[in-house]
This record gives sequence, structure tokens and C-alpha cells, in this order.
Amino acid sequence: MHNYSISEETLSKELHQKIYSGFQEHSKASTGIGGNIQEVTLVARDGDTLLGVFSGRTFWGGLHIKYLFIFPEARGKGLGRALMLQGLAKGKDLNCRFAFVETMSFQALEFYKRLGFEEEFSRSGHDKETSFHYLKKEFSS
Repeated sequence: MHNYSISEETLSKELHQKIYSGFQEHSKASTGIGGNIQEVTLVARDGDTLLGVFSGRTFWGGLHIKYLFIFPEARGKGLGRALMLQGLAKGKDLNCRFAFVETMSFQALEFYKRLGFEEEFSRSGHDKETSFHYLKKEFSS
């Protein structure tokens, strides 16, 4: 019988890093490569005013777009598109073959489709009858 305890904790930066290191070590042992994760963060400001953020990371040949957020006062002016295009270009520069993103049904599904993303699948059944959509955009050579 094993002697251990399980407790609820906050995911600290240190614990987060240990998890990622463990995944990378396992990946390297299993496939010969460690995943080569690189962060991509783009921030739009007007002086000291934060207008929007694009955040993603490379992941096994793809660019995982984690966050695209435009603050309400900056919406509808093309900033989201500008951040996305610059983020996608950075993904290509980092040798990603595609980009992928998740979005809720009330968020930016049509926005991503206009940028050339194709829906791979959706998962319904979330609160308030919302759906989670998974999209992918292939990069041309």
C-alpha cells in the first residue's frame, strides 16, 4: 500500500513549471523531441492604455492561440484582426504548420472563420446552452 496524501492547492508558477518539465521529459523519452514550446504574446496599447492582447504558444508544430482579448473601448476597429494576423505571422516564423483556437458560441466563432479558420468540432452541453468550438487554420508553405 502506498502512503500519500492528496490536497487542494493553487497552481503556482513553480508547480506549473514542474508539470511542463515532466511533460517535456516524457515527450523526449517517447518521441525523441521535447515539444519545443515558445510563448507568443502581443500587446496593443495606446500610450499607457491597454487595448488588447494576443497570447499563444507553439505546441508540437502548431500555434495554440490561448487568448485574444480586446477591451470594450477598442472593439470594432480592426485591432483583433491586426493582433491575430501578427500572431499568425509569428507562428509561421516559428515553423508552425497550423494554428488552433477554442472559442465559446457567444464569443468569436464567426471572427475566426472570417480569418480562414475551419471548425473541426464543437461540444455542446455547457451552461446556458452554450457550445465550445475548436478551430484550425493551416499555414500555406
